[in-house]
Amino acid sequence: MSRWIIVSNRLPFHFDQKSNKVVQSSGGLVTAIKGIKTKNEVVWLGTADHSLKKINLNNLAPDSKTSYSPIFLPQDLYNSYYNDFSNDVLWPALHYEMDRVRFIEEHYENYRKVNQIFAKKIASICKKGDLVWIHDYHLFLCPKLVKDLVGNKVKVGFFLHVPFPSSEVYRQLTPRREILNSLVQSDLIGFHDFSYLRHFSRTVYDILGFSTKQMSIKTDSGLTTLGVFPVSIPSKDIQKRSRAKKVEGEINRLFSKRKSSDLLILGVDRLDYTKGIPQKLLSFERFLEDNPDYVGKVQLLQIAVPTRVDVAEYQDLRSKVERKVGEINGKYGKINYTPVKYINKSISLEELLALYRKANILLVSSLRDGMNLVCLEYVMAQEENNPGVVMLSEFAGAKATLSHAISINPHNILGTSKKIKQAFEMHIVERKARNKIMKDYLLGYDSSHWAEDFMKALSHQGVQKMNNANNIEDKNYIVNLKKLFKNKSRTIFLDFDGTLAPIVSNPDSANASPVVFRLLKKISKCSNLIVVSGRPESFLKERLRGIDCDMAFEHGALYFDRSQNKVRNLVSTNKSKWYSEALKIIQSYKNRTPNSTIEKKNYSIAWHFRNSPSDYGEFQGRNLVSDLRGCFQGLPVSVILGKKVVEIKSSEANKGRFLEWYLDRNLEEDSVLFAAGDDRTDEDMFEVLRDKGITLKIGRDSKTKAQFFLENQSDIQKVLESLFL
Repeated sequence: MSRWIIVSNRLPFHFDQKSNKVVQSSGGLVTAIKGIKTKNEVVWLGTADHSLKKINLNNLAPDSKTSYSPIFLPQDLYNSYYNDFSNDVLWPALHYEMDRVRFIEEHYENYRKVNQIFAKKIASICKKGDLVWIHDYHLFLCPKLVKDLVGNKVKVGFFLHVPFPSSEVYRQLTPRREILNSLVQSDLIGFHDFSYLRHFSRTVYDILGFSTKQMSIKTDSGLTTLGVFPVSIPSKDIQKRSRAKKVEGEINRLFSKRKSSDLLILGVDRLDYTKGIPQKLLSFERFLEDNPDYVGKVQLLQIAVPTRVDVAEYQDLRSKVERKVGEINGKYGKINYTPVKYINKSISLEELLALYRKANILLVSSLRDGMNLVCLEYVMAQEENNPGVVMLSEFAGAKATLSHAISINPHNILGTSKKIKQAFEMHIVERKARNKIMKDYLLGYDSSHWAEDFMKALSHQGVQKMNNANNIEDKNYIVNLKKLFKNKSRTIFLDFDGTLAPIVSNPDSANASPVVFRLLKKISKCSNLIVVSGRPESFLKERLRGIDCDMAFEHGALYFDRSQNKVRNLVSTNKSKWYSEALKIIQSYKNRTPNSTIEKKNYSIAWHFRNSPSDYGEFQGRNLVSDLRGCFQGLPVSVILGKKVVEIKSSEANKGRFLEWYLDRNLEEDSVLFAAGDDRTDEDMFEVLRDKGITLKIGRDSKTKAQFFLENQSDIQKVLESLFL
């Protein structure tokens, strides 16, 4: 079985100076990974305190299949990489807080240096066939660095535990291209929520210009698969531990003096500006103001775990929170009643589980939260006969997982206040039903399922990243194919630009070389030759004058039958609903993009930007695709971004549909089929001829549907001559 190399910023323990012991670390990432149970051998790699150098860390492993590989970094280097770049630049940027970003080149250099150290460590321990699973934003540069060192010896997966922001936010980040170029070298990239995946895909398209589909990105080096794998928790373990004697003891200690009628709202958050604690306090204050009957009966217990206590921004947040707690308690408190109980420290797991069990409401008010595992733990700790209610921010990734939590917008103070009342007054039958649905989900999809799903997908997608076509010039492919075609009827479909003719800066000057032209004349006399191109009728007839062949213009919208000397229209849909409006939009882009041109055809419009400034042309091309798809969604058109060209065309103008039409009517019995092309539109031909004929892609493509590829267009003459003459 493949080993799992799990890579995270830190290993899951640290040396506690107070107790003089090694203790387990907390946090969502550690909670998720620690909960994984697998039959595979696991090596967990990450940084560790220098105080742990003399300790055999493997003695801390949960089982014999797990081992630890520590990295000991100089403290100043770690602080620069972790605090000054990861936390001062990436954390706020990924959480839509760009005004908090403090980018300093020196810290980014140290971030890069640490990622290089990680990559070298991974390369030194990995074996062929290992699955490398890199976690979170601290290691954004690792995927490419690892691939550069070990190539395809291992498969590399990356999982992001925080949100990925919209393209408009992310593009403000200084090292935006280097980070994206690294991530897309992964075989698989995983996200908690589909919205994060969608933002990432769009950002890669906007900044790098790579072709993106909903669940994959086509890069220069291959295909990167995207996936949604919402993280989970060790559900059964949490459920079991919440019933332990120590937890019962904590319940007696904490709640023995409380009245049975007393109500408790629980908040458990790191004291971070992304968690929305001030908004939570404002909503609770509004609830008390609007519902005086609850004053004296309900308490908000807010646990705010300290983080980055030496940073001024976090010190200011703490002061703001504590000041607001004081205001609420001063306004609504009584001698025997404290509306808000505020705890600014970590608590034990037993205490936390006791609070989960007794709290009537768990209130999560995150302004941005990758997932939030606290609410999952709360659900699993609930008692079947009297469960509490989860109030969950719509900006937390867990909202897609906990379908029956009460959704809140933490910015809407009044709305959250009203929903607190709704939660308190919810009938027990509804509370039970909601809790059961969420608990059943978590029992069926725990942290082990999360890991298994990701690693299974990584193992599978790594294979797909390899080129799935054979180089037609390798081995004896041409010799064997020549035998297949010999003395048989042959039907040959050939693209023009990029296949018979090289791609040139001025599309109007594209032409096949004299050698290829003479070759086509010869082939047309002994084979059934059809040139299938996106070009219009006038252009293609001019370029192929003297060659005895059929022609399909505009991707098959129009067909010239040489036997009848007649052009047939194969499009039945009305273009009036889109053509003129599309032309106006494209004209606007032409006016704004230097040296771009428009090519008008009967059933398509092409915008060429081959001679435009490279980056700007690509940028405009991607924007035009987005505009055209948005404007004409639902109409019978398709929009394609090709090689320095954007084309909108009738959906029936499709090379694959043309081949289907042609083969139904014109194919000779026992005719051997062959097709060659170079771009996205030719993939439709290859799909139709799957298992029916021989297909050849001009240019290397990691995800083509063709059986063979040819590295260089200039070699097409040699291949055609070898096969058909």
